[in-house]
Amino acid sequence: MSNIRDVAKLSGHSVSTVSRVINNQSYVATDTKNEILKAMKELNYHPNDIARALSTGKTYRIGVVMPYSNHPYFQKLVSAITQAAFKEDYQVTLLPSHYNVKSEIKYLEMLKHQAFDGLIFTSRAISFEKIAEYQKYGSITCCEDTLEYPISCAYTDREKSYVDGFKLLKKLNFQHIGVTISRNEQTSRSAKLTVASYQKVFGKDCPEKLLVRNMQFFKDGIRAAKELTTNNSDLDAIFANGDQVAAGIIYQLNKLKIDIPVIGQENLDYSYLMNFSTIDHKLSEIGEYAFWSIFEKEVVKKLIPSEFILRGSLLEKNK
Repeated sequence: MSNIRDVAKLSGHSVSTVSRVINNQSYVATDTKNEILKAMKELNYHPNDIARALSTGKTYRIGVVMPYSNHPYFQKLVSAITQAAFKEDYQVTLLPSHYNVKSEIKYLEMLKHQAFDGLIFTSRAISFEKIAEYQKYGSITCCEDTLEYPISCAYTDREKSYVDGFKLLKKLNFQHIGVTISRNEQTSRSAKLTVASYQKVFGKDCPEKLLVRNMQFFKDGIRAAKELTTNNSDLDAIFANGDQVAAGIIYQLNKLKIDIPVIGQENLDYSYLMNFSTIDHKLSEIGEYAFWSIFEKEVVKKLIPSEFILRGSLLEKNK
């Protein structure tokens, strides 16, 4: 197997010059660079990533912590992060957590031991306090508001988008609104904000019979529709925690021949194809900005406005 000294000997240049070409450090004359690249090709030489990391202090890798790899919400975030990373010749390592605190701490320990140049949390079970402890070992960014904690983030104001959604339903005289949330209110900030927003708009807590927890996937939406329609004969609208869940709900409602509006979230293809309203939290913009914030020397926090997209029966009713 060839090494950097073999490249130096064949090209007729010093090891230090070859190293500068490999690591894109400082200026090297075009002819010299071409001679070194030609020698690398003839020898089938590929730089040792570990040695390169030791010499440059960079791994050119970003770790992305995500609870689920098969959920469109996180796929959309990761797609944006990956596209931004590709432009900068960075590799993205996906780190599934399933909302397990021990797994998330393990990934923080990997950052501590310089496995990555930075970590991006798309969602988390771990506390901001614990994340902040690892800031000194490398850049960390969250795809949610990190509040008063000194942790970089790219986020949208979910409370405002939820309040706006419930206000629209109230204005249109919907009174018996089913609500689905991803996890329980104690472990999920978005779930907590959803029920708090309902209370803020309607002046009362969301009735338990109208609230369905642990909703993530299409099949969960089917279950939610069955539960909500069984327990609420006067159900007149549903506020879902995602487009995938909303699509499952609408699928089941159609089977039951029930025509009520459903609001989803994230503006995924489901909402286009099935023509239902959705809240676009701008995941692509959040993911892209999260990647770039890894390279900022100071803590940066970027608020990205969401967009309420009216479609279907709600669009007609709101005219």
